[in-house]
Amino acid sequence: MKKKICLIFISIILLTFVGCNQYQVDNDTIIENINNPFPDYKYNQETAQSPYGQSSMAISEMGYYYIIDDILYFYNINSDVNMPLCSKGNCKHKDKDCDAYVNSINAQTANFSCNCMEKKLFYYNNHLYCIEITADRDYYLYQYNTMFSDKKCIARLASVKEEQSMVTNARACLISNGYFYFYTSTMDEQYAQKGFIADFQCNRIRLEENAVIEQLGEFEFPGDYAMKAGDSNGLAIFCSDENIYFYAGGTDRFYSKENMVQYRVAKFDVKSNRFDMIWTYTGDEKNDVLGKDTGIASRSGGESVKMDSHGNFYMFTSSEKAKDFDVDMIIKVNFENDTSSVIYKTQKEQMYALQSDGEKLYFFETTSSTDSKSWLIAIHMDGTVQSSFEFQYDEEYLSHMERIYKEVPDSNAERPNASNIIICGIDDRFILLKCPEISNVFKGLISSNIYKISESMDKIAGVGVINKSEYLKNEETSIKQIYQCVL
Repeated sequence: MKKKICLIFISIILLTFVGCNQYQVDNDTIIENINNPFPDYKYNQETAQSPYGQSSMAISEMGYYYIIDDILYFYNINSDVNMPLCSKGNCKHKDKDCDAYVNSINAQTANFSCNCMEKKLFYYNNHLYCIEITADRDYYLYQYNTMFSDKKCIARLASVKEEQSMVTNARACLISNGYFYFYTSTMDEQYAQKGFIADFQCNRIRLEENAVIEQLGEFEFPGDYAMKAGDSNGLAIFCSDENIYFYAGGTDRFYSKENMVQYRVAKFDVKSNRFDMIWTYTGDEKNDVLGKDTGIASRSGGESVKMDSHGNFYMFTSSEKAKDFDVDMIIKVNFENDTSSVIYKTQKEQMYALQSDGEKLYFFETTSSTDSKSWLIAIHMDGTVQSSFEFQYDEEYLSHMERIYKEVPDSNAERPNASNIIICGIDDRFILLKCPEISNVFKGLISSNIYKISESMDKIAGVGVINKSEYLKNEETSIKQIYQCVL
């Protein structure tokens, strides 16, 4: 009883602080529930894995695990506390000495050693999971408790040194029904001479110690989609109707100019254990590759592609130019039935950050000018608009810009739009947004000094959440800030 009273008291104190303060956490448990703002919400750990499109946060019963500037945070929805998972006293939560520190591959320094590949975390059965890479390029799947401690090795997934095999993309991994699904790729000595074509394996392994990797299928694909040392490479894994879909595709290769467009889509039937390649394409043509009038699929890499609960795929494309810009569209593709259609064309200028919860699609629409505007749009899978939320600029920032326009009447400085805001993930409670310094201007997402707007895409200025139910009902809602950094 004393412990519960103490935790409640600590929670109330923490609520008076924001973002960058030095929080401490209990090693045994995340702060207990004080108030449940979603009493009707029922946690489903299968749908929490973002099976319709990979998420950059891990969703638990009580909140969200996500990363801010190399530090792992947990936002407890019930207690409304956002904190780094570090138990050290007087820790500044800034570097590798912090218990909550996570790092990924550094492409600039060619340093592959890291404790959280591509900063991708998974939460399943009350445990956290991430892929760690050693200096010898061994890839391991590690399990942690809910406080990011009690580290335990589950399996070695690949080894460059011993097998010339690597985990291709941590963001293109998925947990479903107790299995961890992932890609590996093997590049032999003739890799460059073969036009950078490599063998890609589709695998799974049970989330238990001493489990054995199962190779479900294999296909050839250009490895130079994956040469950014851990950055996105056109791969994704989805789950729908007890089928696992392995998607590989895109239009931008790094080295080869031959066969610029390549796609592979495979389906693994969980009940029959059957693996089939259901669609392939190799060619130089970019226009209408995915079907008649579907346009140029310039944003059809796996990181941008989403799916619904029935196995239909969705992606951004662009049609013919209208005035001075391409018309951004969303197309719906069913690779098994070989059908495709345009379901939505923007009336604004551009669209960004496509997301799916299986039943609806979410994305940003923006304009770019001295009077830029941005909206978060939700549509049904047939393209019908469900809801629209306009991002509001901070009043101090608007006053600051008014002074600039008065002092420099000919100034054509454009206000930042929402194109760089990151949708970390979506569940039935909230939509979680992270805002980098470059977009440090919006209500609910700003730093303590809104006038500092750098070109940094790494430093996070603010984090906020939008109540999903209020948003979808078109009720009056706003971004609730849960993290604010001092710049």
